[in-house]
Amino acid sequence: MQIRFEAHRKFLEQRGASTRRSHRCKASSYAGSQKTSTERTEVDNLVRWLIEQKGLPPQRTDCVGINADGTWSFFTNTDVREGEALVELPGDISVTAVDVAAHEEVSGLAEGRGELTGLALWLMAERQKGAASQWAPFLECLPDATDSPVLWPEQQQAELLQKSPTLKECRQRRAALQQEWENIAQQITSSDGRRFSEEVYNREAFERAMSVVLAHAAYLPSAACFALLPLAAQAPRTGDESGALLDYDLQRERVIICATCPYRRGEPIAIYDGRPNGELLLATGRVEDDNASDCLTITVGLVQSDRLFTVKKQIVESVGFGIVQEFPIFRDRMPTQLLAYLRLARLTDPALLAKVSFEEDVILNQLNEYEVLQLLLGECRDRLTSYAGSAEEDLKLLQQAGLSERERLAARLRMAEKRILQGTLDAVRRRLAPIRGIPTKGGGLTDPNADLKEVFDVIETLPSLPGKVVGGFMSWARGEQDPDWKKKKPPR
Repeated sequence: MQIRFEAHRKFLEQRGASTRRSHRCKASSYAGSQKTSTERTEVDNLVRWLIEQKGLPPQRTDCVGINADGTWSFFTNTDVREGEALVELPGDISVTAVDVAAHEEVSGLAEGRGELTGLALWLMAERQKGAASQWAPFLECLPDATDSPVLWPEQQQAELLQKSPTLKECRQRRAALQQEWENIAQQITSSDGRRFSEEVYNREAFERAMSVVLAHAAYLPSAACFALLPLAAQAPRTGDESGALLDYDLQRERVIICATCPYRRGEPIAIYDGRPNGELLLATGRVEDDNASDCLTITVGLVQSDRLFTVKKQIVESVGFGIVQEFPIFRDRMPTQLLAYLRLARLTDPALLAKVSFEEDVILNQLNEYEVLQLLLGECRDRLTSYAGSAEEDLKLLQQAGLSERERLAARLRMAEKRILQGTLDAVRRRLAPIRGIPTKGGGLTDPNADLKEVFDVIETLPSLPGKVVGGFMSWARGEQDPDWKKKKPPR
């Protein structure tokens, strides 16, 4: 069974192909109070080991300490131009599926399983060796586990992630993780189980090891594999696209952290991650405030009873979409392709089909635009009012003393989600404003879409029933409530 962490791979693969922006990411996004003493010794030991045992060359960055979130602070020790390497790591210091397959103890258990599962089994096996492991200096710098919600008790998941879309994904991943361990445990039992100590190989240890792998393994697009990498594993991550790129240089056989914009000496660096906060929390146990890559998703679809369904289906498939499609929404920008899909889905005039564009923000006509914006308005209102409180209330909660770290993480996640919904809601209202009415000579407003507006205004004036009314309205928009829905056969 392939463990259900394909979202993790998807985000990291998409990250490798992302278009870069050339603005500087803020140091405050990933810098924090630093820890010292024994943890600083671990840093020094790792760097010494990499230099003496692995031939680490001189770098353009220095590690100056450990942040409160467990990441390390890296700063440039010289000026670096765009496209130059900030960090270069010899290829043989990476732990990949090749090392798992060659491992004397867990190669058989990992065979036929996903890369991430294999790396987790490798980590369990190497940890039991302690100081005898050839990777001991690296392993000492990895945490025993992360605070991913996947490892939280079910009651705590339900309480702290209530109404967040992250909760459903969290439960699915927990179930997949447990099923994966059951399969591994059966294999251990059916083989010579004495080789695998239950004290080392048990479900809790597997879940904890997997949490570390998910948080610290890097996806190398050019090599098309996951890898555990000293230094890179501890580097801060950022959702800002000006963050450094991590990849494998096939010609030089080195892992490179490459600058995507110029750096001056003494500037902090972070690796571009590109995951929204929900995925980031599940994978790493952390949330990034003001994450530039943060988003939620909205699922939309074509109406199969639509007389134009066949041609619309051809149009969306020609641009790589399906008849049911998921789109991201952001706090600070309107998604052009989501708008284009909705415009096409609700279009009734075939003469306007040629005007549909998934590349530019093209309004088809006022009536269609009004309907599309009201659909988005209703969806965002519905989801926003489903939360127990507002983003401002979460902010006040975060200012209270005595919050547990998990309560704090969940509040930060909820606040970020609400800000995305509110940002989209505000953007939709700004677009609706000029459509709802036009000035008249008398100074009043005449609504060019008065009939439609009356329907939608009813929805907006029912705050006591937003879930029932708007939810039903969105169901209708997807074609689920069409009167003749079950009587007609879908077009071929």
